[in-house]
Amino acid sequence: MLRKYLILLLSTGIVVIGNSGAVLGAGVGATCKGIAAIQCDDKLWCDPEPEKCSVADVAGKCISVPVICPKIFMPVCGCDNKTYGNDCERQAAMVAKKSDGQCKEEYK
Repeated sequence: MLRKYLILLLSTGIVVIGNSGAVLGAGVGATCKGIAAIQCDDKLWCDPEPEKCSVADVAGKCISVPVICPKIFMPVCGCDNKTYGNDCERQAAMVAKKSDGQCKEEYK
């Protein structure tokens, strides 16, 4: 039974406890945070579901934090009420997404 459980965890990209007893994180594309409070591997960031800024325990997906972003202007509004030039720039700042487009005055 334990073996099947471990295989299930590995197949979903989630590893709970390693051989040393250390808690490990989820890999790229795996579900993170949420009620289970699953953390991403080192050097990954949990990008929460869009438009859930004030929702506690919202789940997301583990992504690699972008280092270089294209200079394509497709603005998005972050949960910090800042307008980012595109979604890549928002992810590089590790800020959750509030909405597509520029932030509205009512958000500020």
